[in-house]
Amino acid sequence: MTAVALNSDNITKIGIVIIVALVVIGALLSLVLTALVARIVILVVVIGLAVLVWQQRTHIKDQVDKCKLNATFFGVHISAPDSVQQQCDNHIRGFQRIQH
Repeated sequence: MTAVALNSDNITKIGIVIIVALVVIGALLSLVLTALVARIVILVVVIGLAVLVWQQRTHIKDQVDKCKLNATFFGVHISAPDSVQQQCDNHIRGFQRIQH
């Protein structure tokens, strides 16, 4: 079984696409459903899902910024690009030289 890995560069794009899709779906459903209560419920759900996606994206960015390259995006393992891994390796080597 092959593990699926996303590149952290794609997370921002995926997050934005999901948010836009949720907003579009919410807008279309609100046009179909005319009741005000239904529109409010849809709006709350769409905003909640958008916040959840944004939070996950921010978590991945924070992990990469801290050179913690083992992270997941909604349960999918994210692999950092080679440039980020190399930058983290260089940062760790520089920190080890300072300590010695």
